[in-house]
Formats: sequence, structure tokens, C-alpha cells
Amino acid sequence: MIRIALVALGMAVAAAAQAQTVWKYSAWLPPTHPAYEGFIKVWAKQVEEATQGRLKIEVVPPLGTPQAHYDLVRNGVADVTNITTANTANRFPLLKGVEMPFLSDQNSAMSIAAWRTYERFFAKANEFEGVKLGGLFIVGPYQVYTTKKEIKAIDDLKGQKIREAGGMTKEVVEALGATPFFAPAPQTYDVLSKGVGDGVLFPPESIPGFKVTGTVKHGLHVNGGFNQAAQALIINEAKWKALSPADQAAVEKLLGEHTARLWGELWDKTNAAAVDTMRKEGVAIVNASGPLLGEIQKRLGVIEGAWVADAQKKGVDGKAALVFMRDEVKKLEKR
Repeated sequence: MIRIALVALGMAVAAAAQAQTVWKYSAWLPPTHPAYEGFIKVWAKQVEEATQGRLKIEVVPPLGTPQAHYDLVRNGVADVTNITTANTANRFPLLKGVEMPFLSDQNSAMSIAAWRTYERFFAKANEFEGVKLGGLFIVGPYQVYTTKKEIKAIDDLKGQKIREAGGMTKEVVEALGATPFFAPAPQTYDVLSKGVGDGVLFPPESIPGFKVTGTVKHGLHVNGGFNQAAQALIINEAKWKALSPADQAAVEKLLGEHTARLWGELWDKTNAAAVDTMRKEGVAIVNASGPLLGEIQKRLGVIEGAWVADAQKKGVDGKAALVFMRDEVKKLEKR
């Protein structure tokens, strides 16, 4: 009886040990941001339920700067996180293709279309070498918000110091004739409230999400956005390979298009609520039209051609990728 009891106890201990696999999710987004509760915590719960508790996602405070998170996961300091791909300079040139101006106002459509485009056209280039890519989704549409000056003509942007996040956002600010400067998203309130910058290129959700509402007075919107921004869910390769085949299969169902849809639907709701919040708090939002819109379209039009040429150097048909993505967006957009 004693031996049986010991065997049973040993089996129970082994099962408990198996159930205690924990991944650290380094969350650089602040807990007040809608994505913290609406995406990170939701996805973590889904993973735990799908693996029947064998894998737990522990959401922890950021283990480094937002820009460092790719390397943090690749090197095993963190096990999983979401990154803004533009934060890692020159590492993801192909992903600029899903960040082009004027693509869509709907994050759910853009996120799913971006994932499908990545799988078909970009995956073979292996830009995510060293980590497992768990998902690709879109933050957008990016619009221009200023603290003092209303933008009525394109020349009103000249000399305006506009915060950008690198990559496509920097290219957009430069093309518009404004002066780009970089600051991590969580520091946007400080740089604007102290007068270091005159404005920011941000999606609507980020204005309340990063507590910037009280600093901006004007918003300039264009249909489809001045640009979009790619986010990726990445997982440490060693931790992924250490999972049992059954748990890998369970988690795979929560990656890819699943994360794109989860993220995109959250962002659609959050963007709409953010616009309402800004208007209620006195931010004057206008949609660009007439000569101003025409000049914006003209200046940003050169970005696409430059990216197509760069994609060709990596063996990717950029024109075909953009046609495919735009067709997917049209199919997915809710009219």
C-alpha cells in the first residue's frame, strides 16, 4: 500500500510539474492601454485553457525598452511578447509593405490581410530568424495630431516637430515636410507636454491609450490613414520546441490569423471609442480634403514605389503583394 501511495504521489508530482510550465510575457504596453487587458491578458487566458493549464502565460512588467524586445525574446530573457516591427531598424524591410498609406480604416481587415500577405509573399525571406512568429497584426490607421497648430495647408506642417516610431512613420513625416523625432510611445505625453515636440503620428487609440489626450488640440485624418504599423507576436524558439506536440498543436490554433482577428477587432472598437473621447475632450478632428488631401497623396505616393524596388532586391514581387493585400482588404472590410 505504501509503495502504491508513493507511486501515486510521484505521478501527481510529475503531473504538477508538467502543469507548471510558465512563459514570461514581457508587456511594454502600460496596463492602462486597451491592448493590455483586451489582447495580452485575453490571449494568455486562451493559451492556458487550450493546454488545460499545462502552459501558463505570466504577464510581467517590461524587461527592457520597447526597441529591445525582439532580442529579449530571441535571447530568452523573455519568452513571448508583441513588438512594433519598426522599432528594430532595418530588420523587417518587407513588412513596410503592409504599412503603406491609405490602405484601410479597419484594423480587423488590415490585420488579417497583412497575415495572409506575409504567409504568401514574405515568409520565405525569414525576417523573423531566431524566433517563432506567432502572429502579425496592424496598428492603424495612423493620423496626425498637433498640440497647437491646426494643419490647413501642407505648408503648415513645415517645421513642425512630429514624433515618429521609426520605419514607415519616419518616412511619412519626412515626406510631409515636417521634422521627425523619435520617442518611445510611452514617453509621448512627456515630450509633447514639455514642448519638445509639436505633434505625433499616431493611431486614434494611442491618444487616450498613452494618456496624450490633454496635450493635443487638433487632429488631421485621411481615409485609410497616413500609414499603418505592423505588430508581431514572437515566441522564444527554445521554449516553443520544449512544448509537447499536443500543446504545440493546441497553441498553434491561437496563432496566425486568430491573433490578427483578436487584435484587429479590439482595435476597431478602441479606435472608434478613442475618436469619441478626443472629440468630447475638445480635440478638433478634421478630414483632409481639397488641395491639402491632393498634396498629401502626391507626397506620400513615392513611398510605395521605393518599397517595391527594395522588395525586388529580396526576391519578392512587391507589386503582386500589394495587389493581393488590397484585394484581401476589400473582401474583409465591413461595409
